[in-house]
Amino acid sequence: MFFKMHYPNLIGRLPEDDPRILLGAIRIFIVLLLIIGVLLTGGGAVIHLIENGNYLGGLRTTESTSLTLQETTIARELDHIVADVLFLSRQNELIRLLDGGDAQAARAMEREYLELADSREDYDQVRYLDADGLERVRVNSRNGRTSAVPESGLRDRSDRYYFRQCLGLDKGGIYLSPMDLNVEDGLVEQPVRPMLRIGTPVFDAAGRKRGIILINYNARTLLDRILRTGSSAEGLTMLLNGRGYWLLAPDETREWGFTAPETEDLRFATERPDEWRQMLDLERGQFRTDNGLFTFATVRPMAEMQAFSSRLHGAAQDGAQGAEPAYFWMLVSQVPAATLDRHARTLLFKLLLGGGLLLALFAFGAWHLSLALSRRRLFQEQLLAAAMFDALTGLPNRKLFFDRLEASLALSVRYDRRLALLYIDLDGFKVVNDTMGHAAGDELLRRVGKLLTGSVRKSDTVARLGGDEFVVMLNEVTNLGDAALVGEKLVSALRAPIVLKTGTATISASVGVSVYPENGASAELLVQKADQAMYASKHMGKSTCTMADSSRCADA
Repeated sequence: MFFKMHYPNLIGRLPEDDPRILLGAIRIFIVLLLIIGVLLTGGGAVIHLIENGNYLGGLRTTESTSLTLQETTIARELDHIVADVLFLSRQNELIRLLDGGDAQAARAMEREYLELADSREDYDQVRYLDADGLERVRVNSRNGRTSAVPESGLRDRSDRYYFRQCLGLDKGGIYLSPMDLNVEDGLVEQPVRPMLRIGTPVFDAAGRKRGIILINYNARTLLDRILRTGSSAEGLTMLLNGRGYWLLAPDETREWGFTAPETEDLRFATERPDEWRQMLDLERGQFRTDNGLFTFATVRPMAEMQAFSSRLHGAAQDGAQGAEPAYFWMLVSQVPAATLDRHARTLLFKLLLGGGLLLALFAFGAWHLSLALSRRRLFQEQLLAAAMFDALTGLPNRKLFFDRLEASLALSVRYDRRLALLYIDLDGFKVVNDTMGHAAGDELLRRVGKLLTGSVRKSDTVARLGGDEFVVMLNEVTNLGDAALVGEKLVSALRAPIVLKTGTATISASVGVSVYPENGASAELLVQKADQAMYASKHMGKSTCTMADSSRCADA
């Protein structure tokens, strides 16, 4: 029976191992877990978006700041070299030599050059060349050792491009060669020595151009300082020449590609053409592509050096010249896409780990809450059942029966349908109760309730009104005969012996039938008519079904 199956402990305390508690808790827990999961996932996504945005914003700022510092490093280093070149161009000993001085003036110049080379180990050569391209004074520096070249070792450099270009400048003009590798006897020196040549023309007291001062600068010093300045940033530092070749690269094997035919394709401009075009178009800035975050600035060393020279001379000078009409380097910092992705993955892992711990914590609390809610809901259902169902049989009680009767009667009135009530009183129940005991009587009532429920449709209602009285409500009966037929069926079924745990009980039933609208239009009147018909059945000898008009059901 429904009630007995679902509410076996109507008034008593719920057992902790009641499977209904566990099943209910699981359903609630799944819902709570889904809600918690959605909230944690959404919150994690927002946090990931914000934190990754903050990281990228901070990274952009750091990279830009680092690049600015590297630009400053380049400018300061070049300014120092220019200052030395200009100082040597106004050297007193040089002026004496130009004014007809002898070898003593040249030797004095050598001593000054040696002192300068000793203080600046990155000056590979310090030279004075006359207007014909002949080396008049030259000091070499190699591996920390400086030496003056004897007169026999001085060479004619009139055919060298750097001499011609530097000599062609006006007073105060600064010459800067391309950054390339030092060549000895026609071969690139190993290990490679990046070289810059910085010079300025020399004039005598009469204003006549008498030659040039030239310093061969070991550019490895500059490149190392650029790297050190950018070491605190995440980006990979690169320095490119105007043709997009690496002068400084994360992978040293890709540097100086322009120095040999077999490596001429090793250049940034070829491998990253889209990024290179953006850099050329924007001059300086920052952008992100599939290859990572690029921060760049165009460095124009000629302009910087000429500006410094102009400041020293107190006026702007014309004629600054380099190896190319538009001499520039491109200073680049690249944060590879793998680095950006790694940060995003690390952040995601931390969020997943934290989210997993939170989920476990919330799941623990949600499970205990689910158990509590399941117990509470089941207890509330039992309280409701106690008010609406019979505790012994599990059938609807008097209150629920009348609620259903009123509802069914309203539908019958609305749709012009018949409704029948069968009022049933057990004959011989007291004898069973007295002879076999109250437990047997209770079992008998439960068996009768089950028998009645199985004898009618699921849409019908079987209720226990109290004691040994039951009532059956038949919805949508076609005619009086249908109700009478069910009544006879129930009388016949209840005549059969009922096997109980303590023995076999033999009872019968007196049934009274009333039908809407023939026997009344209200619930009270229909119940009253059915009750009266039931008593008529008892007066006729029991085990009988009687209609409300006092006729036997068998005759209807």
